[in-house]
Amino acid sequence: MAKEEKPLEYQHRILDTKGVVQRVDLEYLNKPAFFRDFRRKLAWIAPLAAAAGILPFVVGLGGEDVFVNGPVSRAHAMIGENCSACHTEKFTSVANAACLKCHDGPSHPAKAVDTATLIGEPRCAQCHLEHRGQVLLAEVADGNCTTCHKDLSSRGEGVKLKAASITSFRENRHPELSAHGRPDRRPLKLNHYKHVVEKSKTRGGKATPVKCSACHVPRLDSPKGDFMPVTFEQHCRECHKEQLEFDVYNVLGGSNPAPHTKDTQKIHQYVVETYQKALAANPDLLRQPLRGMLDPISNAAAWQEKVIRDSEGFLFGTGKERCFKCHELEGSRDGYPVVRPVQRIEGRYVEGQAQAEPWLVRGEFSHRAHRAVTCESCHTGARDSKESAQVLIPKLVSCAQCHGASGTHLDRCAQCHLYHNKMQEKDKDRRPIEQLLGVLHRTGRFLTN
Repeated sequence: MAKEEKPLEYQHRILDTKGVVQRVDLEYLNKPAFFRDFRRKLAWIAPLAAAAGILPFVVGLGGEDVFVNGPVSRAHAMIGENCSACHTEKFTSVANAACLKCHDGPSHPAKAVDTATLIGEPRCAQCHLEHRGQVLLAEVADGNCTTCHKDLSSRGEGVKLKAASITSFRENRHPELSAHGRPDRRPLKLNHYKHVVEKSKTRGGKATPVKCSACHVPRLDSPKGDFMPVTFEQHCRECHKEQLEFDVYNVLGGSNPAPHTKDTQKIHQYVVETYQKALAANPDLLRQPLRGMLDPISNAAAWQEKVIRDSEGFLFGTGKERCFKCHELEGSRDGYPVVRPVQRIEGRYVEGQAQAEPWLVRGEFSHRAHRAVTCESCHTGARDSKESAQVLIPKLVSCAQCHGASGTHLDRCAQCHLYHNKMQEKDKDRRPIEQLLGVLHRTGRFLTN
């Protein structure tokens, strides 16, 4: 029978000094150690590097480029290397006084329609942040605007829009566009429904316009692509010149439209002279009976009186195909109708007012920036509009498809709204170019402003 094996007894480690020393490598100081050696070298390298970095500034060779946070904006590119033009005190924020040397910075609100006064106006540099590269300083962050506009009543005195809380360009967070729902009382009978048709129709030898651009033509000299005023001579005559035809007896032959003018005496004079010239050129007209008559009128004066009276009655008659097709009347004078005057103005028409009112009271808009979008994408009611009083400027919801909190610069308040009241901007004192730019001297230092 095998003997029973017993477990070995645990031998405790000897913890006396002799036992510990036997486990220590006495040669460790002679072996290389990376961190120990690097710490020793760093103690010498760091002070030397700091001294080398400071030395150029001590001897005047380093310049100021080391302290520049980044490239300046496009607006300040010409003075980008002249730091003292804005930073009048080194290592401090730009003071308003430095900005006001070149910019007037008129007060806020920007529009004359707003008479409120701002409580605690921020510093220029608080909104217009420099050294962000080639950006527009006018495109400030929305937070600078919504900080006040989310609670206007507490940020200004005399605020008209106290109920408005504007936090972003979205429904229920931004007021509806001011043009929406405001009628246009222009005394014209314009019908978009008959002009913007699905299929082109030929009228007077010309196809009825299908595209909005047939009448709404951008001005080439407008940076925002504003449209030229629609006039009869440029946009309507080709199709509607038949409304000016007066030769009711068709004795003149061909087309003879009367002048399109509010001066009825000029129209009368044109009709009289036209028939006089026609009779002088062709006396045989007296031998031809007028339409509807059995016998001709042999007397020249009686013939002229007859054709002139009936032609003007036809031209100024109340038929829907005459002047009244497009114009509204305000009475008569010397037996002739008086057309209500229409000024060639851009914007919202107000009777008796020489200047138009802007459709967007507080906002700015550029058709040129939207030229890639079809007109009906925004002006959705154009095809069904039958009254000239209907304003076809879109609602906020139409704009929000592209501009509503998309996370791009298209959503910035500064894209459509101004902060400074440019109407109160004052011209600043002019300075020589050398002083403005800070031209380098032979010493290599800039001129001070």
